Amino acid sequence: MKIEKVEKDWYNKLLNRRELELVFLYESSTPKREEVKKFISEQFDVPIERVIVEEIRSFFGSRKARIHAHIYDDVEYAKRFERKHVLKKHAQLGVESEKIGKTS
Repeated sequence: MKIEKVEKDWYNKLLNRRELELVFLYESSTPKREEVKKFISEQFDVPIERVIVEEIRSFFGSRKARIHAHIYDDVEYAKRFERKHVLKKHAQLGVESEKIGKTS
């Protein structure tokens, strides 16, 4: 896996995060979210807990993918500002799905 191009790289002061739009090249199948998190944390020299991968969108017919990721200043900011379903994918929020059913 390697970064072909950094399309956008900006710092959002209001949300205390760095927002990235990257184009990745990969060898075989589309990389998993955990692999991308690890790769971004190594490339940008940040702890893996502060990296949130919002979206992985592969290009049809090629071995490229567009990645939208956030690198937070602190994990607490990620828990505060990210959507709950994204945090569940990253297993950083201990929220279990609510049980639906009758109460007695």
